[in-house]
Amino acid sequence: MPRILAIDFGEKRIGLATCDAAGMIATPRRTLARKGDDASITAILAFCAEEEAEGILFGIPRSPEGIESPFAARIRSFARKLARRTALPIHFHEETLTSNEAARRLAPGFSREAADRTAAAVLLEDWLSHVANGRRP
Repeated sequence: MPRILAIDFGEKRIGLATCDAAGMIATPRRTLARKGDDASITAILAFCAEEEAEGILFGIPRSPEGIESPFAARIRSFARKLARRTALPIHFHEETLTSNEAARRLAPGFSREAADRTAAAVLLEDWLSHVANGRRP
C-alpha cells in the first residue's frame, strides 16, 4: 500500500494526515494556515517529500442526496493546481461528516487546527477501508 497524504482543504486552514506504509493506520499530522494557493501547494509538496508520500487524497463534501457541495468545485480547482506541480496520483473521496466525527473524537475545547487534521485522518481511514475491502474509493 503506498503512503497516502489526506487533505482536509479549507480556505483558512488545511488539515493533513498520513497513513503508515502498510495502509492500516491514519494519523493526524499537521494543520497549515492557508495563505494562498501557491504557498499552500509549496508547503504540501514539502510535507509530501518529508513523509515520502506516494499519493494525495482530497475529501469532497456531498449533500445527503449525494450531490457535490458548491465548495467541491473549489477543492477540485486547488487539486488541479497541485497536480500541475507533482507527479503524485491524486484521489478524491466523499468526506461528508468527517468534521463531525473528528469533533466526536477530540476532547472538549479542542482547537480548530486539531479538528482539521483529525478530519483528514477520518477521511483517510474511510478511504483505506474502501481500498482494503475492494470497493471503489
